[in-house]
Amino acid sequence: MQKTKYILDLGSSYVSIYGSSLLLRQPNVAVVRRGNGIELISCGNDALAMREIPEHCSVVRPVVEGAVAHVEVMSLILKEFFAAVIPFSLFRAVEMYVLIPSGLSIAERENVEAAVSKAGYKDVTLVESVLALTSLFFGGNRAVAIMGSGTTEIGVIDKDGIVSACSVNIAGNTVTDKIIEQVYETYNLTISWSAAEKLKTTIGSLYDNDTSVTEVVGQDLLDGRMKSVEISAASIRAPILYCYRKIAEIIESVLTTIPYSRLAEVTANGLYVAGGGAELRGLEDFLTRYLKLKVYRDDDPETVVIRSAAKLVDEGRLFRR
Repeated sequence: MQKTKYILDLGSSYVSIYGSSLLLRQPNVAVVRRGNGIELISCGNDALAMREIPEHCSVVRPVVEGAVAHVEVMSLILKEFFAAVIPFSLFRAVEMYVLIPSGLSIAERENVEAAVSKAGYKDVTLVESVLALTSLFFGGNRAVAIMGSGTTEIGVIDKDGIVSACSVNIAGNTVTDKIIEQVYETYNLTISWSAAEKLKTTIGSLYDNDTSVTEVVGQDLLDGRMKSVEISAASIRAPILYCYRKIAEIIESVLTTIPYSRLAEVTANGLYVAGGGAELRGLEDFLTRYLKLKVYRDDDPETVVIRSAAKLVDEGRLFRR
């Protein structure tokens, strides 16, 4: 029976499905109703677009820091997304390759497999995200960092696989939390998560001389009224710098765990950054100065990992376990 291969990325913020191209990328969120069981009311973009949450319903984000925390909800979301993009056929089997953080425990890996299995696909292979990036390089030791929303994956890879890798929970969501705290302390203003995300993506920067400004609406702590405040890149740089400096320190620490002979080659080949967090302005310059390494990035860092995994599978360089 002919088999079709798909790559699935269960991110803390987005679910992505890749076949011969990127088939789907939607927010990893659901609105569910709990009764005798769990009923899926809406998910993905449709869930985010809901103006009001129906009575007796709740909003669930099933993946927390790269781990599936709500298997049942995750399976319902996947079933909905799979039905939208994967054609059903009695004569075509499906192999599902699922990208995961390197630091997941055995129980957490089983939760990933269970969510995909409950959604209808039992032929599942788990692939560490760092490993997927080996398809981009022709050999040699190279440092990589995948900066997602829930986790940052840091590792050293060569043509044969992973030399060293770890997963840390300092990532895009951490930056957003820190921005909310900074705006609260500086402007006596409470802003929403989405407003903080917008600040991060529009004026967030590691450049010291970035003069970008934008307006944000929040609740004034003194009179409780909603008001608009002009926020500058400089005013939120401190929390952003704090998070990315921590990531840089961990990258530096990972590099100390590999043999000196490999370190010399990593220094020559540089650091490759991926994930949504790699889009921050000034990141390459900051990491180059901090780590004394050349820093490289794909034009589309948010999807490069899933695209690289697909290439690895197509080339037959990923052996199923």
